[in-house]
Amino acid sequence: MFGVLILVMVGTSAGASYWWRNKTASEIEKKLNDNVASLQKTVKDLDGKLAVEKAKNTESSDNEQTVCTPVAPSDSVIGNIKASITSGDTSALEGYMAATSVDVTLAGTKSYGEQTPILAVNDISTFLSDDLNSWDYNFSLPTATLNTYKQGSYAKYFPDIAVVGKATNKKVISFSFDCNAKIDTVFLAPSEDLLK
Repeated sequence: MFGVLILVMVGTSAGASYWWRNKTASEIEKKLNDNVASLQKTVKDLDGKLAVEKAKNTESSDNEQTVCTPVAPSDSVIGNIKASITSGDTSALEGYMAATSVDVTLAGTKSYGEQTPILAVNDISTFLSDDLNSWDYNFSLPTATLNTYKQGSYAKYFPDIAVVGKATNKKVISFSFDCNAKIDTVFLAPSEDLLK
């Protein structure tokens, strides 16, 4: 009888233990499912907010792009830009550059990327100083020459309002402007052969 009593107690204990573990596991599973559902709802809400913000940014970017049309500077500014190259005194260029950054690209090698006006002037000075006798840049290039540049792989650096000069050693420099008539892009080509 004692053995039966032990078996009943062990069986009852095992059953109670199983029931307790099952109940606890069910409660934990319910809490986890509730947490997952809550997180999924949060993600969905955040995805919706992100989509709204992206749409706003796209609209403002589109508006900014349509509002800002590149503008050529005055004839006197263009004359000063040309003179800074032909004289080799590039320090004056800084005042004609976009205040925040200027995109500088050297053909055939790399883009220096967005530079401060001071660094852009340094890049130009380095480009010019490779050959101190080549500051004889011609800024009155024939239309046929400019059209050749516009059809090459670097065409984007030769918009209609660009100030473009070529030295007797075939180096080419091009200045493009932003909507405030400030230099925002400088393109340097060690040889015009790279532009064909």
